[in-house]
Amino acid sequence: MAAIEDYLTNISRLRAEADRLADDSPGGLMQKINLLSTCVMYIGRVSSQVDGDYKRIYAQRKYEQAKAHREATKDKAATAEIAVHELRMQEADLYQSMSRWRNALSSTTEELHALKLKLKIDFQQGA
Repeated sequence: MAAIEDYLTNISRLRAEADRLADDSPGGLMQKINLLSTCVMYIGRVSSQVDGDYKRIYAQRKYEQAKAHREATKDKAATAEIAVHELRMQEADLYQSMSRWRNALSSTTEELHALKLKLKIDFQQGA
C-alpha cells in the first residue's frame, strides 16, 4: 500500500501545480497538460488498485457467505447474510472508492482533452 500512498501524494502535488498555472499562455498550457497527463497515469494506477481491492473483498465475501450457508442448520440464507455483514460494508466502501477513482480518471481525461483543444485553437489563432 506504500505505492498507493505515493501515488496519492503525487496526484495531489501534480494537481496543485497544474491548478496554479494559467492557461492563457501556450507555455503555461503545455506545462499544465504535461502535469495533468502524469496525474492521469497515477489516477489510473490508484483506480486499478481499488478495482482489484473491490474484487478481492467481493470474492472473500462470496466465500465466507457460502461457508456460512453450508454450516448453518436452519435459516441458512439469513445466517449467511448476517455472517458477511462486515464484508458487505467493506465491499460497499470499496465500491464507492472505485467509483470515485473511475470518475476522477474520466474527468481529468476530459479536462486534458479540453486543454489540448484550447492549445490547438490558440496555436491556430496565433496567440
